[in-house]
Amino acid sequence: MSLLPTFRWFEATAIGTFGRKSSIFFPAVEVVHLVGLTLLLGSVLFLNLKLLGVTSRRQETGDVARAVRPLLWTAVAVTLSSGLLLFLTEAVKCYFNVAFWYKMALLALAIAFQISIQRRIAARPTGFTHARLSAAISLVLWFGVGIAGRAIAFI
Repeated sequence: MSLLPTFRWFEATAIGTFGRKSSIFFPAVEVVHLVGLTLLLGSVLFLNLKLLGVTSRRQETGDVARAVRPLLWTAVAVTLSSGLLLFLTEAVKCYFNVAFWYKMALLALAIAFQISIQRRIAARPTGFTHARLSAAISLVLWFGVGIAGRAIAFI
């Protein structure tokens, strides 16, 4: 079963149609998307650099994780909602773009990893090796999302 009809439907929605017809919709939403990505990257980097032992050495990992969590999830919400708006304007193009599918897979993995593994590591002390491995995996996933997202424009 092909998802192409569903993607055509997404693109035909009122938002998708408006976004394609407007000269300012896509650039304006893209700015919001980039702000969300910047906040997301900052919060992910801050937490993962702590797990790697590079920053905030005097603070407990749990304290850093709790401090970063609201910004991280706000950034995820802004990025996902603005990304959905961008997607609606060119859903069919995304359907045929392999970078889009990599981005979606990496995004799902990054969010699931953030929710499950890192929350557990932040909640209770673990070995430095576990923390470093968690940080490395998280960074690879989130940077993979960004790289695949950027590749969408070129593939």
